[in-house]
Amino acid sequence: MKPEKKDKTYRQGRGLYQILSVIVLAVLLVAGTAALGPIILRTAQNPEQFRDYIDSYGFAGRLLFIGIQMLQVIFALIPGEVIEVGAGYAFGPWQGLLLCMIGVFLASTLIFFLVRKAGRRLAEILMSSQKLEKLKFLHNSKQLNLIVFLLYFIPGTPKDLLTFFVGLTEMKPSSFLWMTTLARIPSILSSTYAGSSLNEKNYVTTIIIFSVSAVVSLFGILLYRYITQKHERNAAAKDGDGQDN
Repeated sequence: MKPEKKDKTYRQGRGLYQILSVIVLAVLLVAGTAALGPIILRTAQNPEQFRDYIDSYGFAGRLLFIGIQMLQVIFALIPGEVIEVGAGYAFGPWQGLLLCMIGVFLASTLIFFLVRKAGRRLAEILMSSQKLEKLKFLHNSKQLNLIVFLLYFIPGTPKDLLTFFVGLTEMKPSSFLWMTTLARIPSILSSTYAGSSLNEKNYVTTIIIFSVSAVVSLFGILLYRYITQKHERNAAAKDGDGQDN
């Protein structure tokens, strides 16, 4: 086979692989949301019922919870805080944290390598092109690792959606996984503590944790918008300079 034909065949095969990957994830997105939706509602409306549901499976309930946490990260349209509070209610703050972190780590690993293999089309299933463009500056950032760590550390930033984008950058898998796992701990721990306090009917502590988390999350949302808008303005200014020249 001629090199040109071989290269064309390879590109066609890779394109087909990417399309199939997108279709499969889209189907999983619908199925996962349908399966996870009732559990999310059960957790939000009645944490005690959620705990009883998990306890009914015995030790396997912990494996079930890890699966639920993985689904939440993969199908990032569902808020993770609800699941984390449920973990604290069902397992206590530290065991809840551990189970959440295992689920987050496994799901993040899966997403990172899927996006690294399939490319932008896969990321666009859960992130619009506009949102991807806002994060485009990360491709050329000399402080990529530091910025990614801060975005995952600060509450209120779209961490699960960011996971789909970072796979498109040149960040090393090992750096991404250990840095983002550590960065998530304070946010998840605050949620599991809130859930544990709620279980113990320590409502004052629960309200304090939720209130502080809400304020910090608002700050994180504003900071995230500031960072992305700043880089958008810088990119627009560079494009303008380039056109003038």
